[in-house]
Amino acid sequence: MIDTAIAAEDTPARIQVSRAAEAVANASARDIGRATGTVAGNVALTVAPGAALSKASALRTLRLVRPRITYAPPQIGWVKEVVRSEKPWKAYNDSAIGSRAGRAPTLMRTMADGSKRPVKFDGIQGDYVIDRKWSVRDMPRARAQSLRRSEVLAQHRLIGIWEVPTPAQRTKALTLLKKMNVTNIKVKVAKP
Repeated sequence: MIDTAIAAEDTPARIQVSRAAEAVANASARDIGRATGTVAGNVALTVAPGAALSKASALRTLRLVRPRITYAPPQIGWVKEVVRSEKPWKAYNDSAIGSRAGRAPTLMRTMADGSKRPVKFDGIQGDYVIDRKWSVRDMPRARAQSLRRSEVLAQHRLIGIWEVPTPAQRTKALTLLKKMNVTNIKVKVAKP
């Protein structure tokens, strides 16, 4: 660009004017409109200082806009799982997407006193944590487990997925989650 500017200084004015006239003659309607709009805008800013002030205030408000908060990815740990069973629910849980043999993905739940406790799941798929349920029951222990899972998912800003084997179990799961006011766990059917 510097070489072009130096070369333009050495070019006579009549040649520069003829080049400009040729550029205008060969310009499209869009190019002419853009150039006219730019010139008109600059003239308006020169004539009306209030317009320049509004531009400056718009830039100031742009500076005051807070950047979007980005969160660190969740720290998913893997703990050894020692549950041994020949029953169908064990094979169903072990076949979840993103699961590892003999290991369970965990998220750390921060308790009210500041201590941390692990919460185990069955698998991981991208940003979703998967928990498989062979059967859904509305009992105190199951409700407490649902609340623990929901709380740890909220702390890590994640969405959980309950995978159940049948549509009937899906209906039970949705009813239980609605009753518990849990909104960060979705339910889907995953055939065994």
